[in-house]
Amino acid sequence: MIKPPKFTKEEQKFWQRHYRIEKADRIPAEWYRFHSADSDCDDEFFYFLSLRLLSLENIYLKDSQITDLGVKYMLNFKNLQSLFLRKNRFLTSESVLYFNQMENLKMLNITGTAITLADLCECLDNQSLREIFIDSDENEDEISAKENILKSRIPNCKVYLNCSNPSDVFDVPNKPIY
Repeated sequence: MIKPPKFTKEEQKFWQRHYRIEKADRIPAEWYRFHSADSDCDDEFFYFLSLRLLSLENIYLKDSQITDLGVKYMLNFKNLQSLFLRKNRFLTSESVLYFNQMENLKMLNITGTAITLADLCECLDNQSLREIFIDSDENEDEISAKENILKSRIPNCKVYLNCSNPSDVFDVPNKPIY
């Protein structure tokens, strides 16, 4: 078995502070889920996490401090299938380029961010995506035009507007735009 390289001083502080881990060989290489809401998780947090974690399947990150750089660090997580980034106010359209590189990504929630439907129409081309949740205050004609663009780019994906789940609190299905 190959021993992981020792911690740098900064890494050691990170792992001790957040997870009470003292040695690099105590970090599991694969995690199923990372969940954080209303937190101070920032780009540096995901930088250090991405140095040691090989696989992370689900990220639920609501209202944190990450920017597009934090999303870029998430590219290091193999098998990332679900990315919930609701209310991360520092994300911009630059993140869409990183979403395209996430080969296993099936669900993307970017409601409450600055990323728009137009941004997705311009850049998004990830064929593995099956569900996208995004906010839009555009009128019906504008949405219809963008729907056609997205449908031609990622035909097997359902796009939901102004909701965060495929069903409401009563389990009534929300209707995707396509």
